[in-house]
Amino acid sequence: MTAQAFYRKWRSQRFADLVGQEHVARTLRNAVRTNRIAHAYVFCGPRGVGKTSAARILAKAVNCPNVNDGEPCSTCEICQAIQDGRAIDVLEIDAASNRGIDEIRGIREKVGLAPASAKSKFYILDEAHMLTVDAFNALLKTLEEPPPNTVFVLVTTEAQRLPETVLSRCQRLDFRRIKLADAVSRLAYVCQQEGIKPEAGVLDLLARTAGGSLRDAESALDQIVSFAGLQPTVAATRAILGTAGPEAATELLEALARLDVELVLRQVDRIIAQGTDPRQFALDIVESLRSLLLLRTSNSLADLLDLTEGDLNRLRLVAQYFSPDQIVALIRLFTPGPALRNGLRPQLPLEMGVVEAAQLLQRGTTPAIVGSVEPSNTSATLSINRPATPIWRDDRDETVTPAKVVSAATPPATASPEAEVAGAAAVSVHIAHDVASSPGSEPSEVGILWLEASRRWNEILEACGTINRSVQALLREARPVRGDGSTVVLGFPYDFHRQKIEEQKNRAIVEDTIHRVLRQRVRVECTAITRDALSTVDPLRAVMDDPLIKAAVSLGARVRSVTDEGSEER
Repeated sequence: MTAQAFYRKWRSQRFADLVGQEHVARTLRNAVRTNRIAHAYVFCGPRGVGKTSAARILAKAVNCPNVNDGEPCSTCEICQAIQDGRAIDVLEIDAASNRGIDEIRGIREKVGLAPASAKSKFYILDEAHMLTVDAFNALLKTLEEPPPNTVFVLVTTEAQRLPETVLSRCQRLDFRRIKLADAVSRLAYVCQQEGIKPEAGVLDLLARTAGGSLRDAESALDQIVSFAGLQPTVAATRAILGTAGPEAATELLEALARLDVELVLRQVDRIIAQGTDPRQFALDIVESLRSLLLLRTSNSLADLLDLTEGDLNRLRLVAQYFSPDQIVALIRLFTPGPALRNGLRPQLPLEMGVVEAAQLLQRGTTPAIVGSVEPSNTSATLSINRPATPIWRDDRDETVTPAKVVSAATPPATASPEAEVAGAAAVSVHIAHDVASSPGSEPSEVGILWLEASRRWNEILEACGTINRSVQALLREARPVRGDGSTVVLGFPYDFHRQKIEEQKNRAIVEDTIHRVLRQRVRVECTAITRDALSTVDPLRAVMDDPLIKAAVSLGARVRSVTDEGSEER
């Protein structure tokens, strides 16, 4: 006799056993208690979260003679028959393999027959979205006016594929992904009942890898026990799951923040050599980047992340060194594609992503704001200090803390030594109200157009790609470095790219693209600039992204000039 799989053996048998679906359990329990059972339901949600189990529990509760407060007893003959799948009045139909009109006609012919032994007949259509259009049309009248004591439950992972005519005839219940804490708690209960003593971290890793599917987590636990016995370790779990875990993804991002490309590439090689699935590792990286994006957007969004406090604190530290734009770009770079499945070198797409990510980050590191702007009738200065190179904590050096906040009223020359960061480049933006400006004046005058082009440079690149991909490729190495009136000067570290853009037809494409994005006519000029010099311009791009600057401009302020400390005013 074969052993029963964990996900079947420990399937929920009462509404109270449904993990993470309290809203569904309460709705169905109240419906049973008050005898207000609908004639048709749609149970929709991700896979492995308890939809089919809930349908079986509802069938038991409606037919159980010993129902107590809406809960079935799970011990009587009808409950046992439904639980074992041998109740002739509860039909579970796989709509994926019985999706045609002939199968639905068979249901219509039998639906009028009275229940054989139960009080009500139940039809559970699993993967209901797989039914054909004709099959749905044949089912419509039966769904709307079924015979007495007949209930339909349509179970689906893709409710959007069900026709509106079907949804309007059913009561819909949406199932949620299982939270990490709930999944770990359930796995711990299964382990306790089965005599399994996993190493610390095993259940957390199983729950994370399952991605909100309790069935997947229980199946993985079953597989781990078969491989490693009743005392599975984290190493054995990672070997079976083919994942390096979220910690490895976070370590990679930490090294990437230091722009230590060699270390990152060695990490990728080591992780793949250990048998980690490159696609799963890429998904781990993307998941960590999503956490960084939410934390970088607002610290109050931490409640949306299913993470421990320790993991949150570590990610908060990482998030300081990436801007939201950079994180979005990294997510696009690391999102797994077909190459991760079909490539001869499975780690090659990851290695390409690492190199491209390092190039992206070299072009501009997120600044740390060390000044403030308060709306007033006088000029105010916002100072931004940015480390010349990314700084980080690792086993080889000490932590360098971000720049401390300095009052905007404090002149740069009198700033306290504690506020200074070694190698920092300071940028000052002078903002003043211009209530006397003429109605016809353009906000692009005195250099704002250059700042706007710099801020929206990625958007300009994307727009250029829809017009001419060759020109887009030439522009990828360039950046707006300065401007005057309606002129934007692009800096190129390579003469070849600069000379090609200076050609009349290519320059016209660039000017037309910037006009489309900024809605303003612009004249493009090109200049040669070293890569190191180009990197010093990057803090200026962050100026217009700062919420303080945006707030000041929205209140009527106008950017008059942008100056580099120790250089002439531009």
